[in-house]
Amino acid sequence: MRRARKKTFLALAAALAAARTALLQAQTPVAPTLKGAVNDIRTIAIAAGTLVAGMVGLIGLGRTAYKLSQGDTDSMTSLIFAIVGIVLGFLANTFIV
Repeated sequence: MRRARKKTFLALAAALAAARTALLQAQTPVAPTLKGAVNDIRTIAIAAGTLVAGMVGLIGLGRTAYKLSQGDTDSMTSLIFAIVGIVLGFLANTFIV
């Protein structure tokens, strides 16, 4: 019985020693892949921030143009909101980088 345990233990130890290098080699390519994923997510966030800032600015400028054409006295407030929206959007976009 003791001899069987000793053989089993030696076989298990040899298998773990042989598998150790294979497991370490399998872990190596993970870091560049995760770095690539982080770069992709950062690129998507920058593009989304630019898109949102552009849409806020266009909507605000369109609202300003409509109010100016209607003779509304509140048109300058819409223009200020549009400019502030664009500036804040692009500031938030630069913080991502």
